[in-house]
Order: sequence, then structure tokens, then C-alpha cells
Amino acid sequence: MSIIPDFVLSLVATYLTSLLYWFSDQIYADLLKRDPEHLLVKLHAHLDLAPLETTCAGFHHTSGPGARPTHLVPQLVRAFLVKYLFDWSLREIEWHVRFNLVVKWFVGYPLFAVGPDHSTLERFDVWVCFHQHRTAFDEVLRQIDVAFPNERQSPQIGDTLALQADAAKESLVRLLRHTCQRLLTALDAADAPRGAQVRAQLDTVALFGPPHEMGEYRLKPEERAARLQTMALAALDCAQQVRAVLDQTPPLPSQTRAPVSLWLELLDKVIQDDIALTRDEHGHLCGAVERKDKGAYRLGSATDPDATYRVHDDQSDLGYNVQVAVSDNFVREVQANTGAQPDAVAIPDVLRAQQEHHDLTPAKFI
Repeated sequence: MSIIPDFVLSLVATYLTSLLYWFSDQIYADLLKRDPEHLLVKLHAHLDLAPLETTCAGFHHTSGPGARPTHLVPQLVRAFLVKYLFDWSLREIEWHVRFNLVVKWFVGYPLFAVGPDHSTLERFDVWVCFHQHRTAFDEVLRQIDVAFPNERQSPQIGDTLALQADAAKESLVRLLRHTCQRLLTALDAADAPRGAQVRAQLDTVALFGPPHEMGEYRLKPEERAARLQTMALAALDCAQQVRAVLDQTPPLPSQTRAPVSLWLELLDKVIQDDIALTRDEHGHLCGAVERKDKGAYRLGSATDPDATYRVHDDQSDLGYNVQVAVSDNFVREVQANTGAQPDAVAIPDVLRAQQEHHDLTPAKFI
């Protein structure tokens, strides 16, 4: 092993950071010469990501206590783009940013740097979906139209595909109980004293079942029907109790009241779509059975109340209808609708979104 003079080691130690950056630049320059046609190399040359960096700048707070961010928004924007471009999972993009040199260069990390882990990438992904959910799609498509102006005049083809909800289908008893749980949780968050008042008046055993309750799958049909009746009447009482405290003075601010009202509406919908109520000669509720003719847009899970059942070729799936409009080369628009919505109903939404976001109405839509 050769001996390096002390003065050289001293110089290296003094300029180590600069040397590492220089070494990283040399490796990347040599690497990129070997494959100038790589998709990421071409995108780096043609795609201007500055507008996305600006609109996503709010991901990091700019005032108050805290250290400077380790992973900058420009890097996270590029990682986000590559993830969806290659349809990688969060753990896959984490690996590629750390060990795939072309990806690491494109995202903006020097050779010796450690990229973000999947948790950091997930936080940014979720933030973008909530705060800038159209930004990346619209900006990239805008730049495509500038580079390929004939694209805007191309005919478009639309089609619908099923998107399965990330939620398990719930039995009717489980759906009612879960919806009531979320209603009461929303009330607790809005006004804890009113939430405690409602819980004190509820028959929680009728509503949520006794401890160590036997599973539904082990019940006989008549036992299952009896449980549903008890639970449905308890759910109606729960809704009535919540409405009563919402009307108490002082009134809750509209923004605070809104989540409670939403879950009340969803509980009403489940009961209306799935339960047939019976009354005695005095008009009092006395029974509840599962409807045979259920609502067309009925809920399947309180985990994802926006998803509904989609019946297609005698198969029922809990999820959404996703309408996609494409030209010969590019996706022009994507819209997600409730699962029970017929395919043709989504076409105006697709056309309206293009008019609103891209000032475009296709000359022909197939």
C-alpha cells in the first residue's frame, strides 16, 4: 500500500467536501455521455420543473423553530415525478434514488449523499395530493402542448376503468356500527361535552354489541336478522341524539359542525339505502330488515365513504369509475367518479375539466 504524504492528507481533509462534489460531478458527466438517449437525460434537458418547485414550496415551513430541511423541495418534486413516471412504490423510489446513479443525478443528489427514505417521500406525496393534486399533471401537459402544438388538435378517445377502493367491504351491521363510530368521533372532536352527553344516553350494547360478541358468520339467519334490527334501531336513536345536541345553544361554528353533519348524512344514507323500517299502528318504529331493492349509489365501507358499488358483467366491486381521455401519444385528462355512475355520465366531467384547466375542447371525442 502506497504511503500518502501528510501534507496531501492535510489538503484532502481541508477540501474534502469540495473534492467529493468535484468527484461526483466527474462521475455523473462520464455516466451521462454513455447514454444520452436515456429518458431522464432527455427530460432533464427539456422539462422545466421550476413551476412545480414554486407551487410545492409550502411543504416546508419557512418560519419558526426547527432545523433546515434535509431534503429540498426541488429534490422531492423530481423524486415524485420519477416515482409516477416508472410506476414505482415508495420503497422502490427510495432504493433507486440511493443506488441508481441516473435517477440519483436526475433527482439532484451528489454521488455520496443519502436520499430520502420512503417515510419522507410518503409525507411529500400525501401533501401534494391534498394541496396540489393537479399541479404536476397540468404543468407537464402544458409543457407538452408547447413542445408538440399539434397535440391539442388531435382527436381524443375516452374509456372507463374500474378502480378498486382501498377499503374492505363491510357487512350491513358492521357498516352501521362503523358509521356511528365515526359520527361520534367527529362529534367528540367538534365539541367534547356534547359528545359525552350523547354517549351517556346511548344504549352502547345495542349499538356496538356486547363484549366477546359472537361473529356474524356463526349466526343463524333469524339471529342475524335480530341483530340487524337491534342495531338499526340503535343507529336511528344515535342519529336523533346527535341532532338534538347539535341544535343546542350556543350553536357550533359552521366549520366545526360540518364534519358531524357529513357523517349524519352518511348514516341517513346507509339506513335509507339498506334498511326497510316498519311502524306499529301508533306510528312508532317497531322493526327493521335489510332491503332487497337497495340504493343504486350505496356505501360499502365507512373507511372510504366516497366509494360505491360498481356492478359490471355481473360482478360487484367497491370502488370508483375512472374516466380517461387520451390522444395518440398522451393522457389528456383523468376523472374519478362514484362506482355506480354509468360510463357515459362522466364524459361531460372530462370535457369540462379540460376546458377549465387547459382551455381546450377536443374537436372529436370518441
